[in-house]
Amino acid sequence: MPVHQTPRRYISSSFSRNSSAAHAPPDCAVNATKVTKIIHIAKHCNYGNGNVHVAVDLACIQADAGCDVLFVSSGGTFEPMLTQHGVRHISFQQDLRKPLSMLCSVWRLAKLLRAFQPNVLHAHMMGSAVIGWVLSRITGAPLVTTVHNSFDPHSQLMRLGDRVVAVSRAEKDLLLQAGFRPTSVDVVLNAPADSPRDSFMVNASDPILQKPCILTVCGLHHRKGVHDLLEACALLFQEVPEWRIYIAGEGPDRDALEAQVQSLGLIDRVTFLGFVPAPRTLLEQADIFVLCSYADPCSLVIGEARAAGCAIVASAVGGTPEMLDYGRKGRLVPAGKPAALAFEIRKLIHSPSDLIWLRRASLDGSEIFRVQRLLGDYDQVYQRARAQSLLSASTKVRESNG
Repeated sequence: MPVHQTPRRYISSSFSRNSSAAHAPPDCAVNATKVTKIIHIAKHCNYGNGNVHVAVDLACIQADAGCDVLFVSSGGTFEPMLTQHGVRHISFQQDLRKPLSMLCSVWRLAKLLRAFQPNVLHAHMMGSAVIGWVLSRITGAPLVTTVHNSFDPHSQLMRLGDRVVAVSRAEKDLLLQAGFRPTSVDVVLNAPADSPRDSFMVNASDPILQKPCILTVCGLHHRKGVHDLLEACALLFQEVPEWRIYIAGEGPDRDALEAQVQSLGLIDRVTFLGFVPAPRTLLEQADIFVLCSYADPCSLVIGEARAAGCAIVASAVGGTPEMLDYGRKGRLVPAGKPAALAFEIRKLIHSPSDLIWLRRASLDGSEIFRVQRLLGDYDQVYQRARAQSLLSASTKVRESNG
């Protein structure tokens, strides 16, 4: 990873951040940013969405480093945090079901943004990529897209970016298989630890977990495989009557999962915590953290769990194997195999020394998941996008001159 240096301070424009909200640049980011006028585009900025969490983290640390940063979205719960970090939010409703109305709205937005003269546009969602592509053609700034969910068929829209970011090497392979240009795809691993959100997303009260316990933190929908974890625990819990499981998160499958808990006879052993804004306090209490997803390009909670020193058992999908150093920083199991999951958890339950060793291994090297790394990594992507854009413009001029 690049060595971070202290950034140059950028002279504010009419769109720049409020000096009263400016934060001093972090010591570990000296001269890390060469691209200093950035526009992020997302559908909204509400918490509880991993794509949004990555986007607002990046916008805030860029503003802290002295960049002029705009965030274009329909708004949401992170607006005050963006303001605190000196990021200007521009409200923009995105309704791709009304293309003509959208085109007119994008044109008005482009006129507003033209005075800002951005160095780069960065889209974080599929609809935002379409809007970013139009804005890019009007403003002349290159478009960068980050593919957070390659398993979504609509992710093909992210090919509109002049440069496309995959959030893991495994995801890059999938994008190339889907027809993305090899020369335009970069890899930037997600980094959620020490996030600006840590001081904004606070719990009304921190849950106290009864130990020993297993914890999972995820959305409650089929892709996250919580039903497999419950099946695995049904296989285990007769052997270890003192163990419990805590499930933090909300989603459409909650009722079905609660019914499954009852049918498995685990009603006294499973606790649904609901959405917990700041899961760090849970991660620090957990004896074993489990994530048994069927698809996860680069799970934020795996990075958070490693930063908290959790003993991790996770399904070997997407970017999870590389986040766990291919089994050296956590146990990997096949997705959709409750018996294999139970086998790995059982080994840790019955071997306290292995559990302690795995916690230490998880924490070792976890600094790669500190959010500040994104500052230099994305700046390199932006520089490639600008160089590519300048080269393309130069080629067109030469061709027009014969």
